[in-house]
Amino acid sequence: MNTRHLVALLLALSAINLALMIPGGFVETRDFSAYPASVLAAFNIFLTVLGLGSLVLAWLTWRGGVRRGWSMAAAIGFAATYLLDLFEIFPVTPVPMSSLLETLEWLGTALAILLGTAVLSAGGRDTGSVKGAAIPRGLTVVMAIAGIGIVVFATIAAMGG
Repeated sequence: MNTRHLVALLLALSAINLALMIPGGFVETRDFSAYPASVLAAFNIFLTVLGLGSLVLAWLTWRGGVRRGWSMAAAIGFAATYLLDLFEIFPVTPVPMSSLLETLEWLGTALAILLGTAVLSAGGRDTGSVKGAAIPRGLTVVMAIAGIGIVVFATIAAMGG
Protein backbone atom coordinates (compact mmCIF):
# COMPACT_ATOMS: atom_id res chain seq x y z
CA MET A 1 0.00 0.00 0.00
CA ASN A 2 1.45 3.36 -0.96
CA THR A 3 1.31 6.47 1.23
CA ARG A 4 -1.58 7.99 -0.72
CA HIS A 5 -3.77 4.95 -0.13
CA LEU A 6 -2.71 4.76 3.52
CA VAL A 7 -3.72 8.40 4.08
CA ALA A 8 -7.06 7.77 2.35
CA LEU A 9 -7.68 4.65 4.46
CA LEU A 10 -6.82 6.45 7.71
CA LEU A 11 -9.11 9.36 6.79
CA ALA A 12 -11.99 6.95 6.10
CA LEU A 13 -11.38 4.94 9.29
CA SER A 14 -11.22 8.16 11.31
CA ALA A 15 -14.54 9.33 9.86
CA ILE A 16 -16.20 5.96 10.52
CA ASN A 17 -14.89 5.91 14.09
CA LEU A 18 -16.25 9.43 14.65
CA ALA A 19 -19.63 8.48 13.18
CA LEU A 20 -19.99 5.74 15.81
CA MET A 21 -19.98 8.45 18.49
CA ILE A 22 -22.86 10.61 17.25
CA PRO A 23 -24.93 11.82 20.23
CA GLY A 24 -28.13 9.85 20.55
CA GLY A 25 -26.53 6.72 19.11
CA PHE A 26 -25.45 3.55 20.87
CA VAL A 27 -22.12 4.86 22.15
CA GLU A 28 -22.58 8.55 23.04
CA THR A 29 -25.30 8.65 25.68
CA ARG A 30 -24.14 11.54 27.85
CA ASP A 31 -26.44 14.47 28.61
CA PHE A 32 -25.20 17.81 27.27
CA SER A 33 -28.33 19.78 28.19
CA ALA A 34 -26.32 22.18 30.39
CA TYR A 35 -24.82 23.67 27.21
CA PRO A 36 -26.74 26.23 25.13
CA ALA A 37 -28.22 24.85 21.92
CA SER A 38 -26.02 27.23 19.92
CA VAL A 39 -22.84 25.73 21.43
CA LEU A 40 -24.05 22.19 20.78
CA ALA A 41 -25.05 23.06 17.23
CA ALA A 42 -21.68 24.70 16.54
CA PHE A 43 -19.83 21.70 17.95
CA ASN A 44 -21.97 19.29 15.94
CA ILE A 45 -21.42 21.33 12.77
CA PHE A 46 -17.66 21.10 13.36
CA LEU A 47 -17.81 17.33 13.96
CA THR A 48 -20.07 16.76 10.95
CA VAL A 49 -17.80 18.79 8.65
CA LEU A 50 -14.80 16.92 10.07
CA GLY A 51 -16.41 13.52 9.51
CA LEU A 52 -18.03 14.07 6.12
CA GLY A 53 -15.12 16.23 4.98
CA SER A 54 -12.73 13.40 5.84
CA LEU A 55 -14.76 10.98 3.73
CA VAL A 56 -14.60 13.41 0.80
CA LEU A 57 -10.90 13.94 1.42
CA ALA A 58 -10.35 10.16 1.55
CA TRP A 59 -12.01 9.82 -1.85
CA LEU A 60 -10.02 12.68 -3.36
CA THR A 61 -6.80 11.34 -1.88
CA TRP A 62 -7.43 7.80 -3.10
CA ARG A 63 -8.29 8.98 -6.59
CA GLY A 64 -5.99 11.96 -7.06
CA GLY A 65 -3.27 12.24 -4.43
CA VAL A 66 -2.60 13.38 -0.91
CA ARG A 67 -3.94 16.81 0.05
CA ARG A 68 -1.37 17.46 2.76
CA GLY A 69 -2.81 20.62 4.29
CA TRP A 70 -6.39 19.39 4.53
CA SER A 71 -5.34 15.91 5.65
CA MET A 72 -3.13 17.33 8.40
CA ALA A 73 -5.94 19.66 9.49
CA ALA A 74 -8.23 16.61 9.75
CA ALA A 75 -5.63 14.72 11.82
CA ILE A 76 -5.30 17.68 14.19
CA GLY A 77 -9.09 18.10 14.35
CA PHE A 78 -9.64 14.46 15.28
CA ALA A 79 -6.83 14.41 17.86
CA ALA A 80 -7.92 17.69 19.46
CA THR A 81 -11.57 16.60 19.65
CA TYR A 82 -10.76 13.33 21.38
CA LEU A 83 -8.04 14.63 23.69
CA LEU A 84 -10.17 17.56 24.87
CA ASP A 85 -12.93 15.11 25.76
CA LEU A 86 -10.66 12.45 27.28
CA PHE A 87 -9.00 14.99 29.55
CA GLU A 88 -12.43 16.44 30.47
CA ILE A 89 -11.74 19.91 29.09
CA PHE A 90 -14.66 20.10 26.64
CA PRO A 91 -17.40 19.02 26.70
CA VAL A 92 -17.92 18.47 30.42
CA THR A 93 -21.03 16.58 31.52
CA PRO A 94 -22.29 15.29 34.85
CA VAL A 95 -22.51 11.80 33.33
CA PRO A 96 -19.13 10.18 32.75
CA MET A 97 -18.30 8.68 29.37
CA SER A 98 -18.83 4.96 28.94
CA SER A 99 -15.86 2.64 28.67
CA LEU A 100 -16.78 1.95 25.02
CA LEU A 101 -16.80 5.67 24.22
CA GLU A 102 -13.45 6.12 25.98
CA THR A 103 -11.99 3.19 24.02
CA LEU A 104 -13.24 4.61 20.70
CA GLU A 105 -11.81 8.03 21.57
CA TRP A 106 -8.39 6.53 22.34
CA LEU A 107 -8.62 4.57 19.07
CA GLY A 108 -9.53 7.80 17.27
CA THR A 109 -6.54 9.55 18.84
CA ALA A 110 -4.24 6.75 17.65
CA LEU A 111 -5.75 6.94 14.15
CA ALA A 112 -5.20 10.72 14.14
CA ILE A 113 -1.54 10.29 15.11
CA LEU A 114 -1.07 7.65 12.41
CA LEU A 115 -2.83 9.91 9.90
CA GLY A 116 -0.59 12.86 10.76
CA THR A 117 2.49 10.66 10.48
CA ALA A 118 1.37 9.28 7.11
CA VAL A 119 0.70 12.80 5.82
CA LEU A 120 4.17 13.92 6.90
CA SER A 121 5.73 10.94 5.15
CA ALA A 122 3.87 11.77 1.93
CA GLY A 123 6.53 14.29 0.98
CA GLY A 124 6.88 18.02 0.88
CA ARG A 125 3.95 18.81 -1.39
CA ASP A 126 0.64 17.42 -2.59
CA THR A 127 1.06 14.29 -4.66
CA GLY A 128 -0.86 12.84 -7.53
CA SER A 129 -3.22 14.32 -10.03
CA VAL A 130 -6.57 15.96 -9.42
CA LYS A 131 -7.82 14.68 -12.76
CA GLY A 132 -10.77 12.34 -12.23
CA ALA A 133 -10.86 12.98 -8.50
CA ALA A 134 -13.94 15.21 -8.30
CA ILE A 135 -16.94 14.24 -6.18
CA PRO A 136 -20.11 13.84 -8.29
CA ARG A 137 -22.54 16.75 -7.85
CA GLY A 138 -25.44 14.50 -6.82
CA LEU A 139 -23.34 12.94 -4.08
CA THR A 140 -22.36 16.39 -2.86
CA VAL A 141 -26.03 17.36 -2.55
CA VAL A 142 -26.86 14.12 -0.71
CA MET A 143 -23.94 14.64 1.67
CA ALA A 144 -25.04 18.23 2.36
CA ILE A 145 -28.58 17.09 3.17
CA ALA A 146 -27.23 14.24 5.31
CA GLY A 147 -24.93 16.70 7.09
CA ILE A 148 -27.83 18.96 8.00
CA GLY A 149 -29.78 15.95 9.24
CA ILE A 150 -26.84 14.76 11.33
CA VAL A 151 -26.38 18.18 12.94
CA VAL A 152 -30.07 18.50 13.77
CA PHE A 153 -30.34 14.94 15.14
CA ALA A 154 -27.10 15.14 17.16
CA THR A 155 -27.97 18.55 18.60
CA ILE A 156 -31.45 17.48 19.68
CA ALA A 157 -30.09 14.23 21.14
CA ALA A 158 -27.30 16.05 22.98
CA MET A 159 -29.86 18.39 24.56
CA GLY A 160 -31.63 15.36 26.00
CA GLY A 161 -34.43 15.38 23.46
